[in-house]
Amino acid sequence: MLDPREPATLRGRTDPVLSITVGALAVIAAALLVAAVLATYTYSTPDVELPLIIAIALGFVVVLGANLVRLAIRHMRTGQPG
Repeated sequence: MLDPREPATLRGRTDPVLSITVGALAVIAAALLVAAVLATYTYSTPDVELPLIIAIALGFVVVLGANLVRLAIRHMRTGQPG
């Protein structure tokens, strides 16, 4: 019951998908802030808002898809926690 689920050698490594996810979510948060500022001041940049929002949404879908694939791969492997 008190045995670790992962061997001690694997415990120190960070998951690369997790690192990419944290970085991508930080970029998405900054882009959402920029989109909010542009939405407030639309008179100066009217054609920038829609492509920015589409890029933010696509970036989020890619991050979500990568995490779902990572979860599916971990679930299919035996002995790995989800």
